[in-house]
Amino acid sequence: MGSPMDSTEIGARIGVTDLMATYQFLVDAGKIRQAAELFVADGVFQTELGEFVGPEGVLEFFRRTKDGFMSAGFLPARHYLSSVRVEPRPDGTVATYACFQYIGTRGLDHWGTYRDEAVEQDGRWLFARRRATVEGYVAGSPVPGILGLDPAGLSA
Repeated sequence: MGSPMDSTEIGARIGVTDLMATYQFLVDAGKIRQAAELFVADGVFQTELGEFVGPEGVLEFFRRTKDGFMSAGFLPARHYLSSVRVEPRPDGTVATYACFQYIGTRGLDHWGTYRDEAVEQDGRWLFARRRATVEGYVAGSPVPGILGLDPAGLSA
């Protein structure tokens, strides 16, 4: 078993877990500007659609995907996180891993993973890098069209 956590490590683990939960809450509530502000100025959000840099780039990603889900009649929707791993690094950054499920008006739609790098800036934890990977989706999901995925490639 590892050594006991010190208060710095505990604070990092709690702060980054809160960052991840806040992101989910804001996105699900449609507060996309506030969610984009959870990224540092040069933070990168990587998805199947490419890399979006900084809060304005992340906001553009949210606008594009929100419109796709709205036109598909899929909102409101909720993200559910599981298998959350928060790993403080010696350089003060934190690496994370989490699984997500996206559940909308028709039930479970798609699922995948988040892999993050978070940094503390002015007493707040923010994303320096977030990679969201869709690993599968149900038949009839709008996600292949929204994210440009091969409709036959991932579905379960």
